[in-house]
Amino acid sequence: MIHMKTKQVKILKIFFSVFYCLIGAEIFLRIIAPVPILPRRVCAASYGIRGNKPNQTYWQRTPETTVKLKTNSKGIRADREIPYEKPVGVYRIVLLGDSFGMGYEVDYNDMFSTRLEWHLRESYQINAEVINLSTSGHGTAEELIVLQNEGLRYHPDIVLVQWHSTDYQDNIRSDLYGLKDGALYVKNETYLPAVKIRETLEKLFFYVWVEENSQFYTFFREFAAVKAKALLDSLRSTRVRPNTVNQNNNESKEDYSTQLSVALLDKIKAVCSDRKIEFMILDIPRPRGSKEFYSVFPFEPDQLNGRYYLYSPIDDFKKANGQKIFWEKGHGHLTPLGCDIVGKGLAEYVVKNALLK
Repeated sequence: MIHMKTKQVKILKIFFSVFYCLIGAEIFLRIIAPVPILPRRVCAASYGIRGNKPNQTYWQRTPETTVKLKTNSKGIRADREIPYEKPVGVYRIVLLGDSFGMGYEVDYNDMFSTRLEWHLRESYQINAEVINLSTSGHGTAEELIVLQNEGLRYHPDIVLVQWHSTDYQDNIRSDLYGLKDGALYVKNETYLPAVKIRETLEKLFFYVWVEENSQFYTFFREFAAVKAKALLDSLRSTRVRPNTVNQNNNESKEDYSTQLSVALLDKIKAVCSDRKIEFMILDIPRPRGSKEFYSVFPFEPDQLNGRYYLYSPIDDFKKANGQKIFWEKGHGHLTPLGCDIVGKGLAEYVVKNALLK
């Protein structure tokens, strides 16, 4: 009996020690080193990749902002249901992107997709509707799949792909497509990283609250995600393109990621061209301080030679004279000002190039 009580006391001591350590870590992060809390509500889409979980309402909190995200029954971040059938007299733009496209860290009315729609309507009297099919974490490979399985069902007049520097590695990591003798081919039908784990955790009644409110959980999750991505990148790099890349040559690996990304963009363009849909790209640049920005898109503007319609907001960002374009204490997404500059610039580009005929 005494031995059993001693064992129970030890267990209780361990439990409370762990509990107080967790509480201490939570308090430390909240007061000394707050981390941005940006939960991701994704699930397995019917076509084998991640999609936004339908009918969700949740919050993102950073030291700089607090925003509410809401998805409709199709998982689109929107304030309404959007039918597949296009209304008469309406031009449609389908947006494919990642967390930038989905408007992380800004309210719905401040997203660049919302501002694009507003500027087309108010500044140019064009009855346009933007269908935002962005999902956090998507690369060009997943955007191609979304277009083929979902985007075309909305009968778009323009397909707008939001490009970011992370696309290079995302396209390698997903392992959905590869190149053989320069030609794009399907390698795998599915890519659902950690979706099963997420679905299991979401069955726990307290998980959603912890995900939206705990600094320590967010810190641990982000740390684990970085390590998992690094491990997956390492595994992918040992399996790719024996006929194309010398695996001991980092420059060759970078060349392959560029070639793959360009091939995916060309494929999206071909899908659009076959259906007489205009195709354009938004290049989200990287900040270097508050006044300088740079692009890592595969081509310089003078190298495009009509290959793509490409809008880069770098020149427009510079006109902001150091005002905050990207959040600095979150995950580096666009601020409301940055989003409005992008939305306005996109609208001007669309009209200037007569992409909505």
